[in-house]
Amino acid sequence: MRTALALQVATFSRSLTARLATVLLVVFPPLMSVGMVALARAADAAGPSAAKLAPYREGPFGETVAGLAGQVVSVVALIGVGFAVAWLVGREWADRTVGSLFALPVPRATVARAKLLVIAAWAGACLTLAMALTAATLAAVDPASLTAAVAGQLARVWVAGLLMAALALPFAWVAVRSRGYLGAAGAIVGVTAASQILAMVGAGAWVPYIAPAMWAGAGGPEEAAAIGPASLVLAAAFAAVASWASVRAFARATLD
Repeated sequence: MRTALALQVATFSRSLTARLATVLLVVFPPLMSVGMVALARAADAAGPSAAKLAPYREGPFGETVAGLAGQVVSVVALIGVGFAVAWLVGREWADRTVGSLFALPVPRATVARAKLLVIAAWAGACLTLAMALTAATLAAVDPASLTAAVAGQLARVWVAGLLMAALALPFAWVAVRSRGYLGAAGAIVGVTAASQILAMVGAGAWVPYIAPAMWAGAGGPEEAAAIGPASLVLAAAFAAVASWASVRAFARATLD
């Protein structure tokens, strides 16, 4: 496993996909959550974007930032981690290197586990840094707004982000089945769009790709309160089983 992990770390760390996804996961949450609320409350906030910024003009500054962070982190965790895992797994077919895996002394299941472990560790580090930067930026902009309640909400957003990142790992299965990363990229877009529709019709509590985001406040305080532990356990269980299925699919993949 150590050799497989070292190889995947080297491959992933040198890729443009990893660099772009890192920027998305680390920079986007504090920039959007604090920046949009500050912009909405600026004296000259007007023009075509005024209507879009209107929901962020009311309420305590810190609570509004924390609520928006729930929306932003949930989306970027799924998309950023999803594209990263799609590339790391799908590149074996896109770059025609999958054949060399059959000659390695390391089992392909071990290689697959190493890929998912590298992505999981990277995602956890990025999301932790993102939430730390969000709290630090909020404290710098409005120190009084970083209350215990706001800090607790940011911690909830962090947990939800980790859950969404775990739910992105199963896109590896799509990459294996489609023999490349384009199929997985399409699945990410499809799941994101379907999640929006299901959330609108009120089915989000029992959809793994929606429940963590709602719990983090993406749908508002009322919908967040409606998400119980069972919904989060279901999401975590789905991520675990689907990740296991991804490893199994990678291990059983053939050349033809």
